[in-house]
Amino acid sequence: MTEELAEPLKEEEKGYRDASIAPLIPEFIIPKDQLPVEDFKEDRKPKNERRGINKNRRKEMKHAETNVRANSLRLCPSVIQPVACKFGEKCTSEHDIKSILREKTTGYSRRIYACRFGNAHMDSKAEQIEKTPEIEYSPTLNTSSIQIQMALRKKEFDFGRCEEALKMFKEEKLGSMESEPRKLSMESLSGLKYLAPLTTVGNLPFRRLCVEYGADITCSEMLIATNLLMGSPSEYALLKRHPCEKIFGVQLAGGYADTMSKAAQIIVDNYEVDFLDINMGCPIDLINQKGGGCALPTRPTKMLETIATMKKVMKGCPLTVKLRTGLKEGNLKAHETVALMKKDEMTTPDLITFHPRSKEQRYSRLANWDFTFPVAQEAGKTPFWACGDVLSWEDYCERLETYPIQGVMIGRGALIKPWIFTEIDERRTWDISSKERFDMLTRFVGYGLDHWGSDDSGVERTRKFLLELLSFQCRYIPAGILEVLPQKINDRPPRYRGRDDLETLLSSPRAEDWIAISKMLLGPTPEGFTFIPKHKASSY
Repeated sequence: MTEELAEPLKEEEKGYRDASIAPLIPEFIIPKDQLPVEDFKEDRKPKNERRGINKNRRKEMKHAETNVRANSLRLCPSVIQPVACKFGEKCTSEHDIKSILREKTTGYSRRIYACRFGNAHMDSKAEQIEKTPEIEYSPTLNTSSIQIQMALRKKEFDFGRCEEALKMFKEEKLGSMESEPRKLSMESLSGLKYLAPLTTVGNLPFRRLCVEYGADITCSEMLIATNLLMGSPSEYALLKRHPCEKIFGVQLAGGYADTMSKAAQIIVDNYEVDFLDINMGCPIDLINQKGGGCALPTRPTKMLETIATMKKVMKGCPLTVKLRTGLKEGNLKAHETVALMKKDEMTTPDLITFHPRSKEQRYSRLANWDFTFPVAQEAGKTPFWACGDVLSWEDYCERLETYPIQGVMIGRGALIKPWIFTEIDERRTWDISSKERFDMLTRFVGYGLDHWGSDDSGVERTRKFLLELLSFQCRYIPAGILEVLPQKINDRPPRYRGRDDLETLLSSPRAEDWIAISKMLLGPTPEGFTFIPKHKASSY
């Protein structure tokens, strides 16, 4: 498909628009004098307050969550379990089931008393009503971790295989050992649609959504190796896999061979995974300060030791790596990193994914896809994939045809429009309606309640991740109001009206409107609820 370029806008036509403006049909653009006052308040802020990561959000949201939890009506576990309440008269939870039931609304859940929607599946005597679901329930995989966590906390977990691998590497004996055959041929994945590992937003309900739309390969959110070894429940929760995820990997981050290989041993020995991925491309300062992410390739000995020892303990489970161009903008180092890995079979990953951006760059400019050529040359016969700025089926096919890669990983493009996988399969631009988009959010909420629970805590956790998703999906511009297709990932639209009120609401960049959408799907927010977007509008 030949891509037409929009004519450059004349000075008098630019008005209040940004330089990299998305070409919308004029009738949908909201005139400047009709814009809400809030838009101008944001523009008057200093530039450094309008861009980048909001580093205070975690503290503010955690404080609000604590207050909401303290004010909510909770059922004491002693009411439904054969144990006495250990707090006695000082217990702040509710012991009267009738009081709890008066708070219920309608809906569906597998739980009963604690469920926010309990009245929908209880009779007048508060007994559970048996229902046959339309679709047979498939239990989540990789859920059993308590025994591992207890063994780690008691220092009883046997890491003999890791210790042997570390010793052999230091004695330079690993290279002489015959490697185990791979359980999955990474060459066979060529051309499949790969959903990138995405911190926070790449959760299990979102991955289910993407698989429905056609994603072939999925990967967990980033796990921190040291947190896994400490037995952190939140870290083990990231290992969960839905049965619909046919090819599923787990991404690990860390800066040292001992912790990374031990984490790898725990995962491959106890969980159903198809491959492990080392995150050498994470730009987050906290990860880099501990030697992981983008910092790991700058420590060649540690990097090679990590790859070699992980491969040794993984019993034939494939190991992949994901890396960027380097730390500094303009200082391209990825080809040197790949060449170093390829010097020995034991330090050669089974697949390399390359994100042609630097740590410093983040997402402020387009990815440097031309740099895939020298990196691919160093990769040789190792399967070589790349990612960056893919938002349409045209982008996807053009990358595969133009650059020396075997596959394309999709990250932000899938967050903005999860149906991109369907577009790729059908090679067409889907002018998805606002009702279809709302139905998709409804399914996400259902998957969230199934995954996080339908009690008050689960509902609010689902709401939080729905809002995180909406902070990306508001960037989608409906195909039917664009003058030129396809939409480009870094083009910002002027404020516009959709073809109906719901489409206008879904396009809003304001957190207040995202919360309004969440109320349509999950009911009112609790008193004191706060949501602060993770990213201010630094780049699209």
